[in-house]
Amino acid sequence: MSAASAARLAGEAPVLDAGGLVLRAGLVLGKGDRWAVPALVDAFRRVPAQWGGGEGMASFVDVDDLARLIAAFALGTAADAGGVLHAHHPEPVRNRDLMEALAGHRILPARPATDWSWRRCLDALAATPGWVSERQFTLLARDHWYRADAAWELAGTAPGPGPLSRLGPAA
Repeated sequence: MSAASAARLAGEAPVLDAGGLVLRAGLVLGKGDRWAVPALVDAFRRVPAQWGGGEGMASFVDVDDLARLIAAFALGTAADAGGVLHAHHPEPVRNRDLMEALAGHRILPARPATDWSWRRCLDALAATPGWVSERQFTLLARDHWYRADAAWELAGTAPGPGPLSRLGPAA
C-alpha cells in the first residue's frame, strides 16, 4: 500500500466510525487535473509503446461529473447514506481509448502500434528518469477498475456520457 493510500484509509476511518459516507473517486480527469493526465504523459514519454495492447481498464471520472455526484449526495434524499461507495463513471476506460483521445487533443503523440511486453515496459520505465512509479504505472496501464453503479443509483443522478467525451474543454 502506498503512503497516499494509507493516509486516505486513515482519513476515512473516523467518517465511517461516525456512520458517514466515503466516496472513493477514481482517477479524476478535467479542469485542474494535476495527476492523471500528467502521469500518462510522463509514462508515455518513458514507455513509448502500447502497454499490453492498450487493453488495461481503469476507473475515471470527469471532475464536473464528480462534483454533480457529491452535490446529489449532499443535497438529495440519500444525504444520510453511510459506508463506502466508488465515485467514478460506471464504465471503465480502456487505456488505448484514453491514449487515443489524448492524442486527438494533441496532449500525446499518436500511439505507436508497437506492443511491448510487460517486462520491457517496466525496464523502460525504470531506465528513464521520471516521476511515475512502477506502482502508479501499473494503475494506469493494467486493469484497475471498480463497479460504481451503486453511487449514481443511490444519489439519483445520471453519470453522464463518460470522461473521454469531456476531455476537450480541459485539453
